[in-house]
Amino acid sequence: MARILCTHCNFALNTCVCSAIETITNKVKVIILQHPSEEKIAKNTAKLLDLSLTDCEIIKGENSADFSMLNSLPKESTVLLYPNENATCLDEPSSTNHKHITHLIVIDGTWKKAYKILQLTPALNQFRTVSFNKLPKNRYTIRKAPRADSLSTLEAVAHSLSLIEHLNPEPLFTLLEELINKQTQHMPEHVKARYLN
Repeated sequence: MARILCTHCNFALNTCVCSAIETITNKVKVIILQHPSEEKIAKNTAKLLDLSLTDCEIIKGENSADFSMLNSLPKESTVLLYPNENATCLDEPSSTNHKHITHLIVIDGTWKKAYKILQLTPALNQFRTVSFNKLPKNRYTIRKAPRADSLSTLEAVAHSLSLIEHLNPEPLFTLLEELINKQTQHMPEHVKARYLN
């Protein structure tokens, strides 16, 4: 029997997060390139951003054919959030270039899948990459990542927007906390302890 989903947040009714959603007006447009395997993961945080931010777009796909809209973005003011050797750190005191950012591209997927999207989408190479010198504390305890420098998509975007346009990230973190609470409420205590302790 199919689960009944909330018509607004699209989570199952017993994990609905609508009560914690707060609309946030962001100036920098957030474009999320989502690997298809992420779409149906209950703990995926990209859709929380889509529910909260006034200017957010999720595009599902794996390669150039899926992400052809990248070619219409302004090259000078669009950045890709990805930690490579050429990335500008948004949290460096000397970094002022981020004041002119209008579009923020984020890849939503595991590190392996994000790298694959990067390899299969040459259009991404036309944009500056940005990253962080120091990562904020990872609050997303219910989904484990193999790398220490891992943040959920929501956390990465929230931190980026706080640095680029001084947007208050707390409403996004409150929504993330609601998701964690709802996703763990029916877990046996010994399973929940693995994630939350």
